[in-house]
Amino acid sequence: MAGNFFQNLMFIALIAAVIGYWWTGMRAKETAVAHAKRLCKRESVQLLDQTVALKKLRLGRDKAGNACLRREYRFEFTVAGEHRDQGKIVLNGKSLHQASLPFTRDEDGNRVFLQ
Repeated sequence: MAGNFFQNLMFIALIAAVIGYWWTGMRAKETAVAHAKRLCKRESVQLLDQTVALKKLRLGRDKAGNACLRREYRFEFTVAGEHRDQGKIVLNGKSLHQASLPFTRDEDGNRVFLQ
């Protein structure tokens, strides 16, 4: 009887862990979309599809040095409506680690693509 109790407890703990992972993943995706929108607005480009896609998931460290999940998201944007380019958002836990587009600006403010 005790074995059955522990099996049930482990099953419930597994279900709770899956739900927790899904919940934190959805929150992180919402955060990544918000950062992508801000970045695109700041750089005067158009965010396409209004979404991001998870590309990498691994263990990382937050600013305090605590273990957390490091999620790397990609999103597509366009400069003039002709081509689709990819940007990147990296979150360490809940905080933004990196937000980047594949170009920089020269001294005149013109876009210079790094690819």
